[in-house]
Amino acid sequence: MHVFMMNWYEKFPEFKSRELFLTGESYAGHYIPQLADVLLDHNAHSKGFKFNIKGVAIGNPLLRLDQDVPAIYEFFWSHGMISDEIGLTIMSDCDFDDYVSGTSHNMTNSCIEAITEANKIVGDYINNYDVILDVCYPTIVEQELRLRKMATKMSVGVDVCMTLERFFYLNLPEVQKALHANRTNLPYGWSMCSGVLNYSDTDSNINILPVLKRIIQNGIPVWVFSGDQDSVVPLLGSRTLIRELARDLNFEVTVPYGAWFHKQQ
Repeated sequence: MHVFMMNWYEKFPEFKSRELFLTGESYAGHYIPQLADVLLDHNAHSKGFKFNIKGVAIGNPLLRLDQDVPAIYEFFWSHGMISDEIGLTIMSDCDFDDYVSGTSHNMTNSCIEAITEANKIVGDYINNYDVILDVCYPTIVEQELRLRKMATKMSVGVDVCMTLERFFYLNLPEVQKALHANRTNLPYGWSMCSGVLNYSDTDSNINILPVLKRIIQNGIPVWVFSGDQDSVVPLLGSRTLIRELARDLNFEVTVPYGAWFHKQQ
C-alpha cells in the first residue's frame, strides 16, 4: 500500500499537499493503523515528500483477538441471544489469553462445544452488524429491486439487503466498465469475499495497541468509535482495550461516556 500511495501521488501531484485522513471499519482496525505506522516511518526517514497525515479513525475495529473474540459471546449473552448455560460455559471454560485465529488453540472440548452451539443459535437469523435490524432474505431481493423502481418515495429506513444489492450492482457490465474492472474478462462474477484472497492468520493475531500508541505519540489524533449493536467486533471489547491503551499513555478522561442524541432523540 505504501508503494501504491507513493506512485499514486506521483501520478496526481496536485494532491501531495492535501490533508490525509486514514479511515476504515472492522478489520481496518488492523490495516489502517499499520498503514499509518508505515507512512509515519516514511516521513521520519524521507528527505523529500512526506505524507500530510492529519488523523486516523477506525470503527468497531479488530484490535486484539484475546479481547475482541470473547466480547462477541459476552455480547450475545448480555443481549439474551444465548442461554446462561452457554454464555457462562464460554466465559469460564474458554482460555482466550493465547487465542490464535484459525485454530482452536488451547480450547477445551466444553469450550468448543459451547462456542459451536452459540454460533448455531445466532446463525443466519441475526444481522450481526446490527442485531436489532431485520435480516435479508435473498429470494425476495430481485422482487424488492423491481418494486423499488415503481416506488415514488425513497425509504428512510436501513436497507438490510444492501449487501445482496451491491452484489447485483457491481456485477453489472456497465458498472464494471465504468470502474475499469474485470478488464481480463474473468469467468466468474465479483463477490465481496472469495477463496482466492484471504486474511492472513499471522496478521490477525497482531496486537494493534502498540501501533496505535506509536501513532498517538507522533502527534496524530486517533478516533475509535463503535456502533453499540454490532456483534462482530462489539463495543464491549473495544472499550476495554481503549481503556488499557489510555492507561499505558497516562491519559485521563476528558469527556465521560454518555448517550448519543440526534434531533433530540
